[in-house]
Amino acid sequence: MSADNGVGTPAYIKGVPHPLPPGEQLLWEGAPDTRAVATHVFHWRLFAAYFAVMLTYWLVSTDTPFDSQAFVAGLGVRVGLSVTAVAIAFGLAQLVARTSWYAITSKRVVLRLGMVFPMSINIPFALLTSAGVGRYRDGTGQVLLTLNAESRVAFIALWPHCRMFQLGNPQPVLRGLLDAQRVGTLLADAVADASSGQQEAPVRRGSPRETAVDASVLPHPAGA
Repeated sequence: MSADNGVGTPAYIKGVPHPLPPGEQLLWEGAPDTRAVATHVFHWRLFAAYFAVMLTYWLVSTDTPFDSQAFVAGLGVRVGLSVTAVAIAFGLAQLVARTSWYAITSKRVVLRLGMVFPMSINIPFALLTSAGVGRYRDGTGQVLLTLNAESRVAFIALWPHCRMFQLGNPQPVLRGLLDAQRVGTLLADAVADASSGQQEAPVRRGSPRETAVDASVLPHPAGA
């Protein structure tokens, strides 16, 4: 999606009340995909596999007769817990998808986040030191942003839109993207355009199994 904020109608990022400044263009915006977030952030398949193994173990090891009321009750409790755990993972993923919105303009990356307290995080291209694209086997992916040492965003403000276990130096992540490679390429092109085209801005494709994407250097905008 793109929009121009030149002389015509002011362009807005969804959920952000203020229009883009004159001359700034909205190049792309979108939300995380619920199933991708459930799979790669909340790992619903791991929960399902764990409970399947535990249920199988119980079925094999129990001495309770299969036709007894106690067996039916025990089976019901275990299946119920399994379904609840997976449902919670999908519920959280749906909440994240509904309350999150990413945007790339000609000058910055914007993350509108907040499951409880909505906020907008602006990341000017001048603060980026690198970015990378990671893709999974299901075709979804994510874009990892690395900020310079002087610019930090609180981990609690970013979660779960950040690289896990990087508490000291949180790295924003655009998660659950159905077209991560295209978004990463668009970001690289936008940074290159902002730097007056003096350098190319490659985005390296990470391993499909990586949780954190591989990174490659992006140029700073001229004068940054």
